[in-house]
Amino acid sequence: MNLNGLDLDKLRLVNGECIIELHSLTEDEVNFNGGKLKIVNKVKNYISEVDDNEMVAIVKALKKSQYKDKALLEEYSRMANEAHRQVEEDKENIQDKQAVRRGKIVKIAEAELNYGGWDYDCEFDAVIGDEVWFDATFTREFITEGEGGCIVDGKTYLMISKRSIYAAKRGDEIISLNGYIIGKVLGNERTYGSVYIPDNDIQRVEVVVVPNKYPNYTTPDVWSNTEVKKGDVVCVRNIYATKLDPTLAKTTDYVRFQPRVIMAYER
Repeated sequence: MNLNGLDLDKLRLVNGECIIELHSLTEDEVNFNGGKLKIVNKVKNYISEVDDNEMVAIVKALKKSQYKDKALLEEYSRMANEAHRQVEEDKENIQDKQAVRRGKIVKIAEAELNYGGWDYDCEFDAVIGDEVWFDATFTREFITEGEGGCIVDGKTYLMISKRSIYAAKRGDEIISLNGYIIGKVLGNERTYGSVYIPDNDIQRVEVVVVPNKYPNYTTPDVWSNTEVKKGDVVCVRNIYATKLDPTLAKTTDYVRFQPRVIMAYER
């Protein structure tokens, strides 16, 4: 859905969405040596456009010089090559990787239609004004397709499903949303005598933030929740331990996962 042209103050949300205000589309600054370092993030998809009028002017100037002006020849060659250059499809898209995963809730749905295509539901206790963290898929879609968001008076807004939001921050406290557990990754080595063998498929995670609400699932015969408390050490598969945006907890050691994917826990 394209939000451009809509009056957000008059917009009523009735299908479980939220509108989030972003500080930017990409995390393109890092703290470095006491200052801010700007990161280039448009490497893959950036192709400079060649102005047709400028190309015509170069050609006319070349003709006038009887093609003897070396500087003009070099500029014409550069522009001609640029006009035919293509995106390097195999190059990593840094802009996508740095897509913003946080913002401020400015509007919450008044209602929703059942599970809305998701396989779980959870009581949503975020409030307008909360700074929240969410799945970056929605930001990437706006960056690449221009869908699902808009820019109004210089501010960027996204419409996202409330189920894609996994945490909020109130002061220094991290609040779990949608039943997500937030934990710190520990070592996952197994010991055989004096030899340590890493298990690359399993993560051992210490629970840091416990969910206030636990999810309900469309297939309760398949999925069920394992209740945990802060400090518990649990085991989850790598594919479920999604790395947390470091702007939430100021560390890259944190992951998020739902209580249904816990394989085991240590006492």
